[in-house]
Amino acid sequence: MISVGTDLIEIKRIEKSIKRAGFLKRILGNAEYLELKNRNFPIQSVAANFCAKEAFLKSVGKGLGEVDLRSIEVLREKSGKPYFKLTNINWLDKSINFSVSITHTKEYALAFVVAEHGNKNEED
Repeated sequence: MISVGTDLIEIKRIEKSIKRAGFLKRILGNAEYLELKNRNFPIQSVAANFCAKEAFLKSVGKGLGEVDLRSIEVLREKSGKPYFKLTNINWLDKSINFSVSITHTKEYALAFVVAEHGNKNEED
């Protein structure tokens, strides 16, 4: 293991932000946007994705303003398991793998990210 990152967010915070024009387009990558749009943008999932991005940034020692959030997409396998699709993050060691776990309640979303040495991450 190289590092971990975790984040907890109040879903109401994202619920307020989602009302601002363009918010979703500023924080979601293309595939991620479409995946959430197909599910009618469930607020808990949007909050969980945002939370996972913050946890990812913490795991690599970066802050919110340092990386375009659209380049960190949180997608889900058919089973529902979340994973990252990273694009245009040239500063990151390609041999690092990231695992992400996401959960939420009605009021909070939580994400936990583990970074570890391994095979090359998928990138488009």
